[in-house]
Amino acid sequence: MSSDEPSPAPTPDAEVGHAELQEERHIAGSPHAVAAGAALLALTRAARSFTLYDPANKVVRALIADYRDRFRAVLEGHGPLLLEAHPFELTLGREVVYLERDRERSLAFRLFRDGVRRLSFMAGTSWDELLRLLQILSIRYTGVRQQEDDLVTLLRKAGFESIQIAAIEGFVPEEEHQESPLDPDLLRGARERYDPPPQWDTPLPPFPEAAPLVHRPVTEGLLARLCAEEAEDAIPAQALRAVAELLQAADPPDRPAVLGFALEVREYLLVEGRADLIVELAGLVRAACGATSEATAAFLETWLDPRTLGALVAALPGDVTEVPTPLAELLDAAPATAIDRLFDLLAAEGEGPRAPLLRMLLARGCRHAPQALVARLRVAPGEAAVALFRLLETVDPQAAYQSAVEATTGGEALLQREALRHLGAVPFTPEVARALHHLVESAHEGVRLAALPVMAARGGPRVFAALLAHVDKHAGRLTTAEAEAAGQALARSSGREALEAYEAWLHPKGGGLLGKLVRMHAPPPLQRVALSGLRSLAGPEATSLLELLAEHGDAALRPEAEAVLAARRQGPGGRRG
Repeated sequence: MSSDEPSPAPTPDAEVGHAELQEERHIAGSPHAVAAGAALLALTRAARSFTLYDPANKVVRALIADYRDRFRAVLEGHGPLLLEAHPFELTLGREVVYLERDRERSLAFRLFRDGVRRLSFMAGTSWDELLRLLQILSIRYTGVRQQEDDLVTLLRKAGFESIQIAAIEGFVPEEEHQESPLDPDLLRGARERYDPPPQWDTPLPPFPEAAPLVHRPVTEGLLARLCAEEAEDAIPAQALRAVAELLQAADPPDRPAVLGFALEVREYLLVEGRADLIVELAGLVRAACGATSEATAAFLETWLDPRTLGALVAALPGDVTEVPTPLAELLDAAPATAIDRLFDLLAAEGEGPRAPLLRMLLARGCRHAPQALVARLRVAPGEAAVALFRLLETVDPQAAYQSAVEATTGGEALLQREALRHLGAVPFTPEVARALHHLVESAHEGVRLAALPVMAARGGPRVFAALLAHVDKHAGRLTTAEAEAAGQALARSSGREALEAYEAWLHPKGGGLLGKLVRMHAPPPLQRVALSGLRSLAGPEATSLLELLAEHGDAALRPEAEAVLAARRQGPGGRRG
């Protein structure tokens, strides 16, 4: 660990510049600053936990694990962390990542008072060093008069390699709130006015009515009630009651402090696994601050983090068919970031046992804001996109239709197949016809094979020209499967027009005897398209074209054409296709 030399006293110009910089600082908004703020909050909670719990308590262990995970996330995800210390706040650049104005609780105040001005963490900071830092801070939090070494001394003695500080000589008075000296005149008057009487220090007179002390035994019922009040399982409900009483008694300027306490109660309830009380806690805040107030929105923004949402989902039975009313009201008021976190949980769950429950919660949360679901659908991959699209169908069918049309011009094969399913069930319009044609032209062969019969069945003769143009355009690259699907689609769309197209492809060039001796000019893929369509078309014209294929077609197709002709000669019971 290294530290800078003591800094000189600031000049008036420097103080003016410091004031200007302080005005320019703003609350954390970038991903790096938000992650840093979460890590520092976890650090202070873990350090203060030793003042409330035994070090072996499960709450302490959970808070230390949260501190480790959040610091690992910020250092591995965003690189080195450089923090500037101010009297009541820590900043990352010009973003405030930690703010606490209570001196007893403020990490920033303790650092600044002891002289620390900058604290930096390298990207590769080890857990051993982070744990030593936590031990040092917990010592400063638990000290009563703190006659031990100050933070700078403790940090220097720790011998950090990846954690560095820059410090000046700190000043710690004997009393944090020293009294100013009295005015001499006031002091003289005080002597005359407040001198004690002469008999002040004499012994107190005896009391003649003194009685012996009598102890009354406590009954088992009263003792059980007393133990129940102090039992561990009663603490969550008492914490909830404390939040409710503080919210009722607090004036509007004091509510931010109460909401901060409510967040700490939420952390405790998470550790204790009391998801039922977590929902009730949010209900208390919404009732006290107003369901639509800015304070409530800001509280829910922080309150509904991934851990909380995960705990709420885990607490619900897997076979629940309706969202509980308190949770439903909470989802109705949830900000867009909370809905995004539910999306993340659904993506992580995939098709797991909790997926139906998560989709139900998302349907409730997106009921008033379907555009959040549309925006997430546009960037979701594979199976996640399919799940979101099906959810959108239940939330907003019109938005689902627009998303299906949009997916036909791009996106992954799974989403395009889902869009095809949706378009196959809506009323047929020119817009639907264009969307189906986009799927017929898809870059994914599986989508094209599925879209060809749907387009033919839904559009009939109206889409024959588009299907024929598709076959003519891609005749040279049609696979066997796609040629088969295209031939059947042409025949299903319009049998008469399909026969005319097959005739144009298969009939030999020229006429008369010379024409019959010339080899068929259609390429093999077009011959297969024609053969596939002719299987489902009856009549002498279709039979004549089949005979032409059996006699002059491609060598690989002749046996198939002969088999179709043989089946037709056997009668309707023996026909194929």
